[in-house]
Amino acid sequence: MTTVLIEDYALLRVAIQHVLERVRNADDILAISPAHLLNMSSSINRPVELLVVGCGGVAEQDIGLLSQAMAFFMPRLVLVLYSALDPSVMGACARAGVAGYLPKASSPDALAAAVSLVIAGGECYPQPAGRPQGAPHTSVQELRELTQRQEEILQLLVQGKTMREIGQQVGISVATVKSHARTLYWKLNARNQAEAAYIAVQMGLVRSANGPAPGKGETG
Repeated sequence: MTTVLIEDYALLRVAIQHVLERVRNADDILAISPAHLLNMSSSINRPVELLVVGCGGVAEQDIGLLSQAMAFFMPRLVLVLYSALDPSVMGACARAGVAGYLPKASSPDALAAAVSLVIAGGECYPQPAGRPQGAPHTSVQELRELTQRQEEILQLLVQGKTMREIGQQVGISVATVKSHARTLYWKLNARNQAEAAYIAVQMGLVRSANGPAPGKGETG
């Protein structure tokens, strides 16, 4: 199914498209500007699974663009990227059934994880100050003290590996991988792999493609 990206700034559009290609089929991504949307006479032939809309920072225009794009493409899922958090836009997104409202300043890993989470049926919205709903059961410091084995498995979960693939790569049984995964899900207060990956990336618990590795604990 098709993924449609709408972003006004060409360089940012290319950058976001590059991130989307990490988790979506590159041939199925259509990246356009808002002006291009206005000039489209008919919708695309293939169903749109995911619509990603980049907000420009003017609430009325952003809400209008979102409404127009959703009516035009009729996507199954929608993710909105914002430059500055606007409660009125976020409220409009929630009322429209948008699955995610994410800052454009997010790291590539965070954006990729958010897309995977949304595709898996989850939601990602900014949390209010204080301990947010769905916060990890374990403190950030304790999470950073995961065993070496837990860190290794978490890294592979974030990469989208299956339990069987992780077991083969790490050299342990699928049952042992699932046991480690259940522990990680509980610590992160995550319901599934996609949600665990999103939380882990947001908290900086896994290394990015070029980033440093987290602190090492003992092998578990």
